[in-house]
Amino acid sequence: MSQLSLSVIATGLDRLLDEQMTGQARIAAHLVAAAEDHGHSPEEIISIFEKIRKKTVLDELWVTDSEGDVYLTTVRDDDGTPKKFKFSEDSNIQPQASAFFPLLSAGVDSDECITQIAQTREIDWDIFKYVGVSGIDKPRIVQVGNALAFEEQGLLNNSYASPVMTAALAAFGEVELLSSRYTSRVAEVRSVFDAVLTKQMVVQAGLIDALLSVTEAAGWSVAKTNSHLQRIVKTTPIAEIEIATTGGRVVLSSSVPYGKLRYLETLDEINVDVMDIVDHPTTAHDEEHAAEKTVTVYSPSLARIVQITTLLDDNSLVSPRFKLPEEAP
Repeated sequence: MSQLSLSVIATGLDRLLDEQMTGQARIAAHLVAAAEDHGHSPEEIISIFEKIRKKTVLDELWVTDSEGDVYLTTVRDDDGTPKKFKFSEDSNIQPQASAFFPLLSAGVDSDECITQIAQTREIDWDIFKYVGVSGIDKPRIVQVGNALAFEEQGLLNNSYASPVMTAALAAFGEVELLSSRYTSRVAEVRSVFDAVLTKQMVVQAGLIDALLSVTEAAGWSVAKTNSHLQRIVKTTPIAEIEIATTGGRVVLSSSVPYGKLRYLETLDEINVDVMDIVDHPTTAHDEEHAAEKTVTVYSPSLARIVQITTLLDDNSLVSPRFKLPEEAP
């Protein structure tokens, strides 16, 4: 029987998070630029971040000035004030955080991105996975982080495994998948991957929703807002961003001319009294087109729909076209 090695699972999940967290960081960079351009204070921007953090699986956001000093973050000290931190280029001082220092030298048109495997961080020695991007308005670091709470930290020392995998499998009640180096339970693994992907895409939708709230308040034109959505798509694994009314009419989009909102028939499932999420199944239409995943999120306070689609590589475990190796190990 063909089996799947834990190294493939670990590498695949780490790559999936790299891609999705890149999308989150990039949207956050646009959100910060728009909010500051509209005159939002640091406290107001942090409040926006906190609302998203409380509703999604997003753990942390860190945003610096041009010198590497963090002034926007969801992380707080014991006294409740935002955590103070300054990125250093010295890896002897900051073995983990210094990797992101080069982002300060990137131009605002560079769309620079740095991904990092999960590892201990300097401020408290907890294990986090981080992805950072450069600013779109000024030199800065925009970083998102995922906390990894798990028992089997010994996996950190194994060349084949990532602690990200352990955390995800444990969170979804599939710890037994870690009992050996190989598994033939690809359906369970794919289910875990799909759930992780959905939750990460919901973070992206929440950040997009916040971005649109700022751009609307600032009086941006449709063309200007669309241009930002287009830049986000061009610099992330996100394939398409559609903003629509509850009736399904697309009003903003990363695609011009506008297309139709996907899965219109599922709009009847949306609960208009709460922030609701419709998780569409991964699909592989034909061999000529990449498999894709779409998530639709409804924002009741703004009466709009944010729909995000991401393309899935055939080598991704979450793709319906992923195939196990033909020979068992």
